[in-house]
Order: sequence, then structure tokens, then C-alpha cells
Amino acid sequence: MREYPIPFNEEQRLRAIHAVPGLTEENETLFDTICDATRKLLDCPVAHISVVEDTTQWYKSVVGIELGRMPRENSFCTYAIMADEPMVIPDLSADPRFKRHPMVAEGGPQARFYAGVPLVLSSGHRFGSLCALDFNPHEPPSEATIAILRNLGDAVVAALERKVPERRDPEEETGPSAFITLIGHELRTPLTVMFGSLRLLEGRVTDAVDAKLALGARRSVEHLSELIETIISFSDATTGELRLNERHVDLGELVAEVADLHLPGADAAGKSLVLDPVAVKTPLFVDAEQVRLALTALVLNAVFHGGAGIHINVGLDDEGNPEIRVIDDGRLSDHVELAELYKPFVVGGDLNQRGTRGGLGLGLPLTRKLVELHGGNFEVEAEENRTSAIIRLPRWRLEAA
Repeated sequence: MREYPIPFNEEQRLRAIHAVPGLTEENETLFDTICDATRKLLDCPVAHISVVEDTTQWYKSVVGIELGRMPRENSFCTYAIMADEPMVIPDLSADPRFKRHPMVAEGGPQARFYAGVPLVLSSGHRFGSLCALDFNPHEPPSEATIAILRNLGDAVVAALERKVPERRDPEEETGPSAFITLIGHELRTPLTVMFGSLRLLEGRVTDAVDAKLALGARRSVEHLSELIETIISFSDATTGELRLNERHVDLGELVAEVADLHLPGADAAGKSLVLDPVAVKTPLFVDAEQVRLALTALVLNAVFHGGAGIHINVGLDDEGNPEIRVIDDGRLSDHVELAELYKPFVVGGDLNQRGTRGGLGLGLPLTRKLVELHGGNFEVEAEENRTSAIIRLPRWRLEAA
């Protein structure tokens, strides 16, 4: 299983990397000088400037060790590019993300300390990191040291782009970011009214079915409100980036909330949704809103396109990775191509089968991107009389909690 995270804007990020003329594997003395200053600053034997591409990582410069192009799953920097903030790991062997990493575990070089700053192009896209490595643990560096490391990272970008990168003022709201904030503000008011009305309606209805409908509608409004707040707080419209708001989450409770949502309208007629006993009792370190969004998309997909009996199953795979399965007793139509299911605006594979029933075909591609953002895998398994949509998350998210 691939365990490293993939940025939400990965396609745009890769295009931005390939558009930088100076970002080639040909080395220049200037970059060696910056790396040498970095390892001296952090008192480490190794420093490098990494470039994280689709499946591999290579180096603009390395000092203190011989390193060639390596698979992305062996890269620490693939984690460092997930945020604008520096990534400092005092002891890699004590971090659940890296303790089984081939560069850390017994039999490998047994790296212990990592400190790196993401390298951010003037477009806002992160392409790699300037970092230092040691084979002994360190105390966390001071704020002053990290500030100097950031400056060295800025020098790398300036040298690559042959200009001083334009740093965006986070306090200045212009263009797409201002648009998101404005839309968020405009959406909050009607959602607040809807939420209040549904609360009043819940208190008045006496029929059990109507009460369930009102409860499901109110929870959907709550979910939408929380999702809007997450988008405003953790997204960047300029680059298409989405960051995770990670916290410790009771996976059983989260899945139960989704299972309690009322199945929509006529499409749900005669269909049942069952939550199987949850086998994962330990909290999970995830973005609750994004996992809920992904799981809701899978449940709705099963309602609109699956069989009559739908089950949600939560457990562990053979390697101890937590996984969520949405299983229905239907079979995929003959026209459906599994490889096409993960592409936006495609329902199945045949052009004539594209449509808006149950949405625009965005649910599965969105789910895949949200799961990959968590470092997990998403897949659909099709059998003769059973279809399973599987969210599989890396086990370190269980250990981190």
C-alpha cells in the first residue's frame, strides 16, 4: 500500500515544476554552497535540495552523502511539501509516520533527525525542500535557526527562478481567496436560517418518519456548514491546494453519523443501509470533515447506482491499515470501466453514459483525492453480485492517535 500523502492540487503542482527553466538536474556551485550552509546551521552531516515529482524524488544538490534519484515513497520531503511550514522531526524513529521507513528502520542508514523547509515557487506551488539530515536525534532548533533556514530556502527559489519570488501577504485578500471568503459569508446566513428552522421543526413533529427526516436534514445542514468553514480556513484558491485540519477522531462515531443520514428521496426506495460492528476502537488522526465528505459520497453513490442492500464496514486490512468499506449487493453495468470511475464528470466509461443522475460524477474522483491527501488508497472492487468502495488509510494514523 502506498502510504505517502499526495497534495490535492498535484496535477497543477507538477505542471508548475516543469514550467521552471532552472529546475533541472544539472548542478550549480551556488546550490552546493546553500546546502553546505544549511548543514552547518543545523549541525548535521547531510543537506540537500530535493525535487518531488510524480513517482520519484531527485536532488538539485546534495552535500555530505551520495544520493541518486529515489522512489517517492522513500522520501521524507514528500511530507514536507504538504504545508508551508517547516517540518522538523527530532527523532524519526519515534514518529509513527517514519518509524518503519526504509531510511529509518534497522537495515537502512537509520536516519534520525530531519529539518526542512518547503520550497515554494512564486506561483505558490511547493516543489521540494531544503533540508538537513543526521543519524542521531537532535533537540528542536530555535526559532531564529528556522528563520535563517527559511531565508536559505528563499534563496534557492530565487536562484532557480532567476528573480526574487513574490511573497503573498497572507493578510491581503484579493482575487480567488477574497471570492471564497465572500461566498462563505453569503452561504452562512441561509444555512443558519435553515438550521434554526429544522431545529424548530424537530421539536414539533410527532410522526417517527417525519422526525427522522428532520433529523437527517438538520445533520446535513450541520455537515455543510462545517465543510464551508473548512474550505475557507484550509484551502488556497490561487493554487488549488487543500490542507488537512487533522485531529483525533472516533472513527466509529464519524461513520455512525454518516450511516444515520436519511437516504435521499425516491432513489432510496426499498434500500437499506446497515452499519456493521466497528472493529477499530482506537481514535484516528485525520481530518474529520474530509473523511466524512468522502464517505458520504460513497454512500450516496451506492444509493444512486448500487444494489438494495448497503453495508458500511470498518476494520483493519492484513497489514493493520484501517479501512472503511461501502458494500452493496449490486453489480456494475457492463458499460462501466473501473479505470474511468476516478475521472471527474464521468459516470462509468461510455460517453453516452455520462449524465447528472446522482451528481456530475465528481464523488469518486473527489473521494480518491481526499484519501490520497491523507496518504491512503481508494479503490473499487467489482464482483458478480457485490460492489465494494474501499477507503484505506495508513496505519500510522491509528498509531499517531
